[in-house]
Amino acid sequence: MIEVRVKLLTTALIVICPMVSGCGATIPAPASAPPSLASTIGTTRASEAERPFAYVAEICRSSSCASPSGFVQMLGGPTITEDIENPSVLTTDGAGNLYVGNSTTSNGGDVSVYAAKSVKPLRILSGIIGRPTGLVANAAGRLVVVAQDRVGCCGFEGTGAIYAPGATEPRRHLKDLAPFAGSPVLDKFGNLYVANFDVFPGWVSVYHRGQHVPTRFIQKGIGLPTALAVAPNGDLVVGNGLFSLSSKGSDVVVYPAGKSLPSLTITAGLQSLYDVAVDADGNIYVANVRNQKARASITVYRKGHTNVWRSIHSGITAPVRLAFDSSGRLYVANAPNKQTNTIAVYAAGGSTPVRTYTLKEDFSGLAVPR
Repeated sequence: MIEVRVKLLTTALIVICPMVSGCGATIPAPASAPPSLASTIGTTRASEAERPFAYVAEICRSSSCASPSGFVQMLGGPTITEDIENPSVLTTDGAGNLYVGNSTTSNGGDVSVYAAKSVKPLRILSGIIGRPTGLVANAAGRLVVVAQDRVGCCGFEGTGAIYAPGATEPRRHLKDLAPFAGSPVLDKFGNLYVANFDVFPGWVSVYHRGQHVPTRFIQKGIGLPTALAVAPNGDLVVGNGLFSLSSKGSDVVVYPAGKSLPSLTITAGLQSLYDVAVDADGNIYVANVRNQKARASITVYRKGHTNVWRSIHSGITAPVRLAFDSSGRLYVANAPNKQTNTIAVYAAGGSTPVRTYTLKEDFSGLAVPR
């Protein structure tokens, strides 16, 4: 799903639409699935009773891959290969059902749905225009798919589809999406937020609960929005790439629930921002990929503060995705270009991984049921 950053605008577009590049013909599922992910257990909290669980999408980049269409691995469990093809994005709903966004052609895709911890699909969702770049589902299973449609030789359009729980065809299509739209998130009130970028600085579209037309746009404080997250109190957290000639680096901006003006801007400790996440206490976590000035890290900011509270370096190589589970554990997907991709899991408040899972292929997507 994510490739390590290249330069300037190309970098930004990869972050927002991580599967813009790459395509493949339909390839039959392999007769046998790859083995479960290998893991190593950290020296601290090694006796933890409840094992971590997440879904990890992987893309095959080598001719020797056992599943050339890609697959979804359950941490420490079985592998999903049936109806998986170049999986790009994942999400789960309140019942634990898994939704997998597939790129089935160079400019098309679908979503396969699986019951919790099952390897057999329940249904396939069609009607998607373009290739999926973002998924989000509410507790009841109402799904929003954001995609990118190639127009002509070089143009793109952003598209969005809304599926009722259990449906296989979209009920409505989202309006007013930019060519590079992604990172859809829902707040506790059911409002939908989508990051948009076409020309600098971009914007965030806000759709009130159940609506398919934006009710407002967030522009103040936005500068190439690459990642969105929602705090438990409903605040929106936006990670900006700030791609401009005068830019001094990334920043993170916080918008109070229902507001379009920021209440907080974070710049300390940030470089090459890839993702943001918020824990149950409202603390903000930022994934920073290594650059010429600093090594890769996860920087943590206490709720309402702009200074770095603590930094996580152990187990961090190239962090591109962050997620929390219901126990407060942090999951970090590392996807360095020429090294082994991993999933590092940290106990709530910890800075050393309690488990590290080695991926067989290239990381593509992460979903952690909550």
